[in-house]
Amino acid sequence: MAIKVPTKSVITIVHSHERPTLLMKWLAVVAWLSLFFAGAPAFAGSEQRCTGLGAQCICGEPLNTATHDGGNATFTPGQMYNLDDSPPSKECFAGPNIGYVQNDSGTPSDPSVELYCGAQFIAVPTSALSGVVPPSNSLSFVLRDQGGSTCHVMHPRLVEAPGMTYCLRAYSRWDAASPMPDEFNLGQQQKIMTIAGFFPGWDWLNAQISLGDGGDLHTRFDGDMFAAPLDFQSLGSARSDCTNNFCRFELCFDYSSVGEGRVRMRRTSVAPGSGQVTAFKTVGTVTRPSGLDLQNAPGSGLSMYAQAMTIIRDNTHFIVTRVRPENRDFWPGPACEVEGGCSGSPSSPPSPSSPPSSAIPTAPTGLSAK
Repeated sequence: MAIKVPTKSVITIVHSHERPTLLMKWLAVVAWLSLFFAGAPAFAGSEQRCTGLGAQCICGEPLNTATHDGGNATFTPGQMYNLDDSPPSKECFAGPNIGYVQNDSGTPSDPSVELYCGAQFIAVPTSALSGVVPPSNSLSFVLRDQGGSTCHVMHPRLVEAPGMTYCLRAYSRWDAASPMPDEFNLGQQQKIMTIAGFFPGWDWLNAQISLGDGGDLHTRFDGDMFAAPLDFQSLGSARSDCTNNFCRFELCFDYSSVGEGRVRMRRTSVAPGSGQVTAFKTVGTVTRPSGLDLQNAPGSGLSMYAQAMTIIRDNTHFIVTRVRPENRDFWPGPACEVEGGCSGSPSSPPSPSSPPSSAIPTAPTGLSAK
């Protein structure tokens, strides 16, 4: 059971210069309670970036807790979890039966769960990761998925008119003891982040960052929804770029005013690492000017599904954003709680009248579909 600190009383005591004895007693009680209730759930609340973005932040999950469903510290594989640090008004959802279902109003059908994990989920104190997290972070825990099953926090259903940008952002790192996939010989891989949806019976959208052969962070944008040319540009290596530090992964789907589909991905190695790589996918050859109404593909969002192998991966601070009008220069950006040094307020996006970024690297050749 969570202990609610009476904020008004704290302020009164802290600012009172006439009752030092009462202040000392209060601090002593707080210290005692913190020891007695060491396993109590964390206080819920949105990350600063999500709060700063306001309505542009659809949902977010800090994943900065050791408990779920009201103080339960046991994570059992194959369960739905309602994490105790979930922001009440900005929760993401896993939905019943692993998938994600909404009614016609767009309201999630099961607001009591936001994370599903078939693998083992472990809350790891950041004090045990002091060498791989930024020194200015304010994290208490990260959540580790360890195993080879489906595990995800999903993004909402895509019901959108043209002229918008839809993005996901999360942080991940792979433990030094984690194996890397042997994709070509054993069919092993792991999903990292996915924007996906389908219209039953005829077309689908897939924008994805995956962990591929030997730890390659490869990317894709396919499906016949926009019929984009398939390629697997790389964002680097999980082993060399995202093991001794966390990586910030950002995935953006740009849906133009005339119904074009574009996808961008970015990997940023945060301190103590460094470096950033961005992949721009070629615009699809099919336009959808009438809008999108796509049911979720199971496992979309923060994807931790591992195929035919066991992965050891730490995760934190997932958010989903949507901005209008379309802005091909918008990125969700850093979480202050992870990287420090920022206020959490929204960045100033370029004027919608300014020309969007158009640089598109040449697609690599000689690659086969995975």
